[in-house]
Amino acid sequence: MIPVEDGQAVDAGWTVATERRPMAVTWHWTATADLAGCDRLLGGAEAARKGVASAHYGVGRSFAEGVHRYVSLDNRSWHAGKNQTLRWDGRAYESADDKGARTAIGVETVNVGYARAGLPAAPDWLRADSPHGRWSMRIQPWTEEQIAMMVAVGKEIVARWPHIGPRDHHGHHDLCPGYKADVAGFPFARVLRGIYDDPGIADVWTPLWTVAGRRQALIDLGYSPLVSGRWGDRDDAALRRLQADHGLVVDGMWTTFVSRKVDELLAAARGGPRR
Repeated sequence: MIPVEDGQAVDAGWTVATERRPMAVTWHWTATADLAGCDRLLGGAEAARKGVASAHYGVGRSFAEGVHRYVSLDNRSWHAGKNQTLRWDGRAYESADDKGARTAIGVETVNVGYARAGLPAAPDWLRADSPHGRWSMRIQPWTEEQIAMMVAVGKEIVARWPHIGPRDHHGHHDLCPGYKADVAGFPFARVLRGIYDDPGIADVWTPLWTVAGRRQALIDLGYSPLVSGRWGDRDDAALRRLQADHGLVVDGMWTTFVSRKVDELLAAARGGPRR
């Protein structure tokens, strides 16, 4: 545990701005190979990021690694806020009271992130594109044991804060699109279905991780992006029109908040509700 004292990346309690409670859960990836690496960065009194960043949990890749708690659910961890443009609910970030660190529980999941120089993708790695659509990534998948532990962590969070529902979960890249890439490719539907014991929770993420899926959704909803190739200005303009038409922040970023709205619109066009 990180001590709740001056000089650490922890604050006691939740703020008046959120009625003394967290409003959501922000999922992250560690960009480390194991939980020990996350511990060195974030855990305990002498972490490498002491006084800079923390999280409530670190979730390993196997049952052998397990789950480490760094901050009590009754306190705040400093896990998001830098270059933040959106709040936990998808509305525009307006003040320090909207910071992820002041409004959401932060969960770090051990994952090296995307393939890059010196870290090539394995055959089973996932394909996902950045929120602005200009960057295609290969993402390390989360393991089955890790998904089970993430579900257990989610259940513990909801047991303490039962007002947090399935729509109150997002990735770091949803708060800071264009700045953060984590957690592209995250198995949100599986994790949330497990946390809430509800197999009916719609997978609004997987079909829209890539430019191809996003572009087809825009076409199906009557917008006019490009039909092939890299995400370009016409795609960006079509996304911004959709955002403006449906009360979303107009920023040209494809986030969980956009995915949920698109899924609702597509479901309505098909004549059925989604959750």
